[in-house]
Amino acid sequence: MRVLHLGTSDIRGGAARGAYFLHRKLEEIGVDSRMLVGRKYSDSDRVIQLEGALAPISERIRGKLDQLPLRRYRKTGESFWTTGWQPRRLRRILAKIRPDIVHLQWTGGGFLPVEAVEDIDVPVVWTMRDMWPFTGGCHYTSGCSRYAVGCGRCPQLRSEDPGDLSHGIARRKARALQRSNLWLVPISDWLADRARESRVLTDGLFAEERIKVIPNGIDTGQFYPIDRAVARRQMGLPGEGRYILFSALNALSDERKGFAHLVAALNQLRSTGEGRAPELLIAGDVPPDRLPKLDVPVRFLGTIDDNDRLRLAYAAADVVVAPSLQEAFGKVHVEAMACGTPVVAYASGGPKEIVVHRETGYLARPFEEADLAAGIDWCIDAARNGRDLASAARHRARDNYDTAVIASRYLNLYDHILGSQS
Repeated sequence: MRVLHLGTSDIRGGAARGAYFLHRKLEEIGVDSRMLVGRKYSDSDRVIQLEGALAPISERIRGKLDQLPLRRYRKTGESFWTTGWQPRRLRRILAKIRPDIVHLQWTGGGFLPVEAVEDIDVPVVWTMRDMWPFTGGCHYTSGCSRYAVGCGRCPQLRSEDPGDLSHGIARRKARALQRSNLWLVPISDWLADRARESRVLTDGLFAEERIKVIPNGIDTGQFYPIDRAVARRQMGLPGEGRYILFSALNALSDERKGFAHLVAALNQLRSTGEGRAPELLIAGDVPPDRLPKLDVPVRFLGTIDDNDRLRLAYAAADVVVAPSLQEAFGKVHVEAMACGTPVVAYASGGPKEIVVHRETGYLARPFEEADLAAGIDWCIDAARNGRDLASAARHRARDNYDTAVIASRYLNLYDHILGSQS
């Protein structure tokens, strides 16, 4: 079986790395797997850069051109957008590689127009890593539900026009779905339910049996428990402290990450009033001079790009708090649990399906900051009271989200698709 993955990049960005690790794991179990990407950063000979040596320039230009239609609008900064209007010819390279299945990964930033699925003669699997496949351009809706009526009057575009850019993009997607041999793979039940609500799928006459939920995977051989004292020593942290870890990119500019909720929760912690204030560890690009006032001490770890240091950060913390307001999955949640660290999150979206309440962490009522604070206190106290959250968290991550488990599920899906086509 030959599978060709299409994506904007191979190892740059969380979605790209997830696709790359899946590709590698599929190779390990005997699949002839290759990647075709807009920009290649790995040295793998199984990854092909679409524009060759010109890719760094051409993909940068495509990314800027993709944003041109947005200039007509006073777009908010709530979500990244992809308009996907630029054509891209794939027939020649597909004829050369001759895949049995084409697997679309994250294709944002102008890499591929949605109409490309019409030109692919073999079955297409599309992993839905966010909401873009069924919206009018945004990758996350920030609570808007107009995707259910085909978009238009888009709040992120500050538009009152029912036939605006978002409506046009949604119509293009519905037409493309009608004309394609496509299977959709949302990474959570929550995302699948939102897709089913969308006008793109209903207008595209998309069959329910072609929607299969398969979550993202992580390499639990890279994320695993480490003795907390050892992890703290290697991270340069005092051994006796209590540490809360928050890890996110663009935490201040992306309200969806819930950093404002974390700040409010930290200022309500019971443990602070008991004279044993925990310390907040921040991994990510949060400028210290822009941090709001907090009642707990803060330590900045900076952006962590390598898994070795990220594993140490997870293992050093008593609890990881990931209070996303809208999240299709929850990679941080799974990585932390794989390292044996409990997670506090809101009981919404993908994280609700990952964290088991009071077993591998705490699911706070959406979006109650006081309950988020209660969850942090509960997890910090849990180990002292003899609750073994670490073992339960590790087992859940390993048994349900290891890349080997996920690759096996994809292989079963590929077999099912090819069997149904014969």
